[in-house]
Amino acid sequence: MSFLKSKLKALENNRFHKALENNRFVKALKRNRFLKNVAVLSGGTAIAQVLLPFIFTPIISRMYGPEPQGIYGIYVAITNITQQIACFRYDYAVVVADDDDEAGGSFVLSVGLATLFSAFLALVMWPFVPQLGALFNLRNGAEQTLWMVPLTTFICGVTTALNYFNVRHEKYRAISGANIIRVSVMIAAQVVLFYLGAGYWGMIVGQFLSYFFGNFRMAMTLKGRIHRYMFRLPFLKKVARENSAYPKYMLPSALANSFSLSMMGFFIPMQFGTVMNGYYSQINRLLGAPLVLVSNAVSQVFLKGASADKHNGEKLSHTFSTVAKWLAILSVIPFGILFIWGDPIIPWFLSSAWKPVPHYLKYLIPLFMVRFVVTPLTSSAVALGRQKAAMIWQFCLLATVLTPSLLTFVIPMTFEQYLLAASLPMACAYLVFYRFCQSIVRNAN
Repeated sequence: MSFLKSKLKALENNRFHKALENNRFVKALKRNRFLKNVAVLSGGTAIAQVLLPFIFTPIISRMYGPEPQGIYGIYVAITNITQQIACFRYDYAVVVADDDDEAGGSFVLSVGLATLFSAFLALVMWPFVPQLGALFNLRNGAEQTLWMVPLTTFICGVTTALNYFNVRHEKYRAISGANIIRVSVMIAAQVVLFYLGAGYWGMIVGQFLSYFFGNFRMAMTLKGRIHRYMFRLPFLKKVARENSAYPKYMLPSALANSFSLSMMGFFIPMQFGTVMNGYYSQINRLLGAPLVLVSNAVSQVFLKGASADKHNGEKLSHTFSTVAKWLAILSVIPFGILFIWGDPIIPWFLSSAWKPVPHYLKYLIPLFMVRFVVTPLTSSAVALGRQKAAMIWQFCLLATVLTPSLLTFVIPMTFEQYLLAASLPMACAYLVFYRFCQSIVRNAN
């Protein structure tokens, strides 16, 4: 009898394993390098930029209220733009370069340009810090936080170059590790600096330190891949010439994109004050969490995959459609929860000081849902050499948010009206470019 039982158990185990192996999803996951890379990046990103912030957000939001977070939001909005200029978009060339020598030269060139631009930015800002502070309603010494902009621009430029260098060499675990270090340092620094009485400086200095320490993990990939000749001026000039399309088309495009994403963060403190900007900054973090967790990880891996498959239209088109479908399905979960249950959850989670956030958040959900799906797929235009088309679209995107922002100076708007007027046209612009990317991917050969 025991012999029969053992045979039956063995047969059941064999059937179970056979059924498991026949499962299409499991087999696809085992074979699909793209999905594996996304899983590695998303896993590290989940811990670094979703799980840890989720745990500590109730603490940070009680330490730093709407006003200090509004000041921090202005600093973030400015550095989001300046860091795009830092490398003059030669960081993109690191990923799509034809060989590792060119990729290494692009990395060295990116870091060098980030250094020069940050120094130039500090010199230009020096006489105008008081005027810039008045423009953004930064008072009582808060305007001095603008001095962190050049330093942050430099460190973010280095971070971006290191990130793309690791993407090229498929060191996704290094990127994930750096993300975990970065967010851990930021949270620890912000908490410690708050108890030291640093005020809004705690948030700003904490972010700077996070980038500084996070870069050490990604810098390990440079060993044995960066050589002395890559620092020679003739070699760097050659790399710059061969990749001139990136500063020519991608830099204006990146600037337009950053301005369009940061425009509301500029105009809200000007027109509605730093407290309202604090609410907006918190909404950006809440709605941006799904983008950080999944969408950005997919974007980095998709750019690498699209660059490799740019001459295989059928394979690229299949990947494009699959990614779009799954991102659309995934978008319903986080944004649906925030839209339906945000009102009771958010004030309890963040504290009563953030009670207006759920109301304002609903006006921005359509834009963030569309961005979640479309943003990773826009890199297909870069991989297929359509930098000029991407640049034109980015300027159209900028126009959709700049127009209602400028109208606030001549047409009185409530905060809710401004959120709708600025976000809905942007969502439509993203959908238009999605259709364009879908078309060029289908025709790739």
